[in-house]
Amino acid sequence: MKVTIIETGKPPPTLRDDWPGYPAMFTKLLRAADGDMKFDTIDLVSGASLPDPSKLEAVLVTGSRAGVYDDEPWMAALMDFIRWTAAENVPQIGVCFGHQAVAQALGGQVIKSP
Repeated sequence: MKVTIIETGKPPPTLRDDWPGYPAMFTKLLRAADGDMKFDTIDLVSGASLPDPSKLEAVLVTGSRAGVYDDEPWMAALMDFIRWTAAENVPQIGVCFGHQAVAQALGGQVIKSP
């Protein structure tokens, strides 16, 4: 299986010495479960284009300093991509910010904690 990692941010500065990016974290974790798994990374925050979900096997949306309620220039494209991925029945998972983005894109409501 090939997992396309949508990178939506960098780890906090306190973790960057050990983990400069989220893709390395998830690659290590998932390869421990399946050594044959392959990975591709799309650095959305740096301006990379999102791929056609119909050509993907699985998607993982990473964490981010942003919240889904923030006005980031890449946010609308991510929400559209998540909906398109769901319509194509491509398995997807979000972690931290990523799960909030999946929930929001698919009709849930995400709000900032008071």
